[in-house]
Amino acid sequence: MSDPHETIPVDLEARREHERKKYLALAGSTYGSTNHGRHAYSIVQAFKPRFVVDFGCGRNFFIQHLRRQGIDGLGVDFAFPEADIVAPMHRVPVSAGIADVVTAFDALEHLLPEEVDEVLDEMRRVAVRGGGGRFVLSICTRESKTKVNGEGLHPTVKPRGWWLERVGRVGTVRLGLGAPRYIAGVFNDA
Repeated sequence: MSDPHETIPVDLEARREHERKKYLALAGSTYGSTNHGRHAYSIVQAFKPRFVVDFGCGRNFFIQHLRRQGIDGLGVDFAFPEADIVAPMHRVPVSAGIADVVTAFDALEHLLPEEVDEVLDEMRRVAVRGGGGRFVLSICTRESKTKVNGEGLHPTVKPRGWWLERVGRVGTVRLGLGAPRYIAGVFNDA
């Protein structure tokens, strides 16, 4: 675990590493084992995707379930070795236009506020072009109950309207698809 007296760095890369260390401190716990996308399978399946990329996949249960349903995909997470790709959400090492559907379930609030637009742009980059790239997201709008050295795991706690505005910058949101907690839609071409 990191030093509880350590100050939060000002430099963006150092802050990113500070956040990553929180998750590494939770490595032996069950944290990351909740499949927040479990109620979104029908939404994703209705899009008939060939390939899905799940940002902030935790222990990768969402993609593992899709594979059992015959849908291929990759889970990306910066802290969990169960991810197919261990990488930060703002720098996913996959080709542009690879995913028919991009998902992120209770992951975006774990970003630093200044990373949100960058990650949404990265999601759009990974999605197929030509109006077909879709997204399904869930975003927690409250403080994290889990703490590491007194710090929560949600640096970006914002109301749903703020998130809808941010997502609306990269795509057209279509509310009412499936469970009300999910934000689904189509990415705009960049």
